[in-house]
Amino acid sequence: MNRIQVPRPVYEGLEAVRQSGAISMFDYGSVLQMTDLLNNKDAARWLRDHKREYLESVLYGIEPED
Repeated sequence: MNRIQVPRPVYEGLEAVRQSGAISMFDYGSVLQMTDLLNNKDAARWLRDHKREYLESVLYGIEPED
C-alpha cells in the first residue's frame, strides 16, 4: 500500500506531534488531543474526519500532497 497523502498543514501538524515524542502515534485519541493542545486546527479537523486514513498512515506512512 502507498503512503497516505494529506494536505501540507495536516502533515506538518502530525509531524510536530510525532517529533515531540510525547505520545505513541498508534494512540489516536492522544494524537487528537495533542493536535488540539498544539492549536493545530487543520490536523485536528482532519483527524476527526479521517480516522481510518490516519490509522492506515501510521502503518504505511504519510506524506504531504503536492
